[in-house]
Amino acid sequence: MKLIDDFFYIRQTHESESGFGYTIVLNKDHFIYRAHFPGNPITPGVCIIQLCKELMERRLERPLFVRRALNVKFLSVINPEVCDTLQVNFSKVSTAEDGCRITVSICRDDTQFARASLFLQWREVQDSRLAIRDLMERAGVCVVIPTYNNNAFLGGVLDGVLQYTSSVIVVNDGSTDGTEETLNRYRQHIKIISYSPNRGKGHALRRGFDEAEKSGYSYALTMDSDGQHDACDIPEFVEALRTHPGSMIIGSRNLKQKNMPEKNTFANRFSNFWFTVQTGIRLPDTQTGFRLYPLARMKGMRACTSRYEAELELLVRLAWRNIPLHPIPVHVNYLPEGQRVTHFRPGIDFIRISILNMLFVFGAILYGYPSRLIRRLHFKRSRR
Repeated sequence: MKLIDDFFYIRQTHESESGFGYTIVLNKDHFIYRAHFPGNPITPGVCIIQLCKELMERRLERPLFVRRALNVKFLSVINPEVCDTLQVNFSKVSTAEDGCRITVSICRDDTQFARASLFLQWREVQDSRLAIRDLMERAGVCVVIPTYNNNAFLGGVLDGVLQYTSSVIVVNDGSTDGTEETLNRYRQHIKIISYSPNRGKGHALRRGFDEAEKSGYSYALTMDSDGQHDACDIPEFVEALRTHPGSMIIGSRNLKQKNMPEKNTFANRFSNFWFTVQTGIRLPDTQTGFRLYPLARMKGMRACTSRYEAELELLVRLAWRNIPLHPIPVHVNYLPEGQRVTHFRPGIDFIRISILNMLFVFGAILYGYPSRLIRRLHFKRSRR
């Protein structure tokens, strides 16, 4: 319901060095006041937020949606029979690709009635995210986020993901840094699995996939909790799934971008080489944790390994099972050295991955390549 020119109207617009504002007049005879409350009308807080949004829409000439109320304080009651003329002052407005952040105050002379910091999303962005949410629900896609001592970034990751879906499973893999308190703030919106002590990423993925299958999901989109994966790439996975149903969708990072650690680039090239030897398939990024797993086609497949090498193990075994692997480009946010939080142990974890690669080379000769050939021949016969 629009409030402008009905619940209130604009009397005057004013500009200043610190921002801009409007003088508005409330309609004290509006039906809202008959319900809130007869004989002693009070302007509802939700109407105050809505009129701020509508004034910004008028200013920017673009439809908006209230995404988040960052800081809202109602300081005095606004009774339109006592005070129907108000000043709405916008002191800070910053626009971004997905919306704008505003700081606004509502006052009259020396009386301040309310002040707020709001994030207003462009309406078209909100509509597109609702469309993605619907597609994910229909395809049976959930998001699985394993986390271990990444509390500084976890809240931001969840805020981004929840804009697209509420089908979120977070596996708290023995965190000791306050992660549990952060997760408690989201408990009504996500599924949480917690245990202690830390058992490794492979174990966390296993627990997340088990919960996803038990809940009836057909796909699991995995993301890291350290802030390097961007939720804005979720629509790309959904679009790839539409054109490649039943496939494993693999997010591929730009390994030459700024702040990309050199050791990551070397490790990924090393892993890519051995993956090609083991499967005959070339992929640009075999170490990314941003992936869409086809749980229904995996038929209960879980990693036997428990730490970082588990993701490589699953990728190789899925390739041997002839499940299509489809890479897509994704963003990656790497903090400068010293600010980055990583639990990868360069020595022991690299040794574990190297041992796994050696075992997979023998496995490829004895099982991988023969099984792929047999599956292809069986597929061709079944189509005749």
